[in-house]
Amino acid sequence: MVSRYIRTTKTVHMFKKGIAFTLLLAVMGWAVLVLVGCLPRSVTFTDGAGRTIELEKAPERIVSLSPAHTEILFALGLGEKVVGVSNWCNKPEEALEKEKVGDAFTLDKEKLVALKPDLVFVPGTEATQLAKEIEDLGIATYLSSPGSVAEVFEDIKRVAKAAGVEEEGQALAARLEQELNQVSAEIEALETSKPSVLVVLDQDLWTVGPGSFMDDMLSRAGGVNIVKDVEMQYLQVSMEEVLDKDPDVILITIPEEFVAGLKDRPGWSELRAVKEGRVYYVDGDLTSRQGPSIVDGVKEIARHLYPELEI
Repeated sequence: MVSRYIRTTKTVHMFKKGIAFTLLLAVMGWAVLVLVGCLPRSVTFTDGAGRTIELEKAPERIVSLSPAHTEILFALGLGEKVVGVSNWCNKPEEALEKEKVGDAFTLDKEKLVALKPDLVFVPGTEATQLAKEIEDLGIATYLSSPGSVAEVFEDIKRVAKAAGVEEEGQALAARLEQELNQVSAEIEALETSKPSVLVVLDQDLWTVGPGSFMDDMLSRAGGVNIVKDVEMQYLQVSMEEVLDKDPDVILITIPEEFVAGLKDRPGWSELRAVKEGRVYYVDGDLTSRQGPSIVDGVKEIARHLYPELEI
C-alpha cells in the first residue's frame, strides 16, 4: 500500500510539473510574439526609377522635395510624419507649416540633415544628381517622375508602400481612378464632338505634344490636341500653324500677366477661340503636379471644354 501511494504521488507530482512546464512554454511563446510584434520591421520597396530600396523600418520622419509627393503623403494621412518640404510645396495648407529645406536647385543640406529624415522624396529619374548628393549624406531617397495619369496612380501605390501604408495607397489610387472614369462617362454621355485644343505654356507659343503629361490630361478631359500628329512631347508652334489649325479652345497654363504678349501677336484676334471667348487660364498646379490633384485638373479642363458638364 505504501509503495503504491508513493508511486501515485510521484505520478501526480510529475503530471503537475508537466503542466507547469507546458504553461511556461506557452507564456514564453506569447512573450516572444509580443516582443517580435513590437520590434520595427524592415521595409523593402521599389521607387519610380525602378530602384529597390530597403529601410530598417517604415519611415517615421519624411522630407519631400516634390510638391506632388507632398500632396500624396498628406492624402495618405501621413502629414504628421512629414518634417520638411521644399519651397514649392504649397498644398495642402498644412504643408505651409512644415520646415522648408529649399528646393531642387538650392537645397539646404545642413537643415536637411538636422531634420534626421528616414526617407526623402525627390522628383526625377535615376540620373538625378540631387538624389545622389542626398544619399551621400547617408539618407535614403525615393525617386519618381510619372509621365502619364496611369503612372501617377502607380506612383501613389509605391509611395504608400514605401511609407508603410500600402492598403491606403491602393484605396486612394482606386478612388481617384474611379472619379476620372466618371468624368469620362459623363463626357461620353453628351454625345457631342470633341473640341480641338491648343495648350499654351508661354507667350512664345510653346505647347505640349503626344506623350506629355498635360496631353494625357487633355485627352482624359475630352479634348483633341491640335498637334496630336507630332513626335515631340514639347514644341514651339508658329502663329501661322495655329491659325491654320484654328482650335475650338485655347488653354493657357500660366497666369494672364505672364502672357500679355500673346494678344499683340498678329493674327491672335482672328482665332475662332479668341472671337468666341473660349480662351481659358487653368491652374498650373493642377495640370502639372503628378499627384492626387490631377483629378481636379482634369475636371477643370473638362468644364472649359464642355460648359454644360456639372462636375
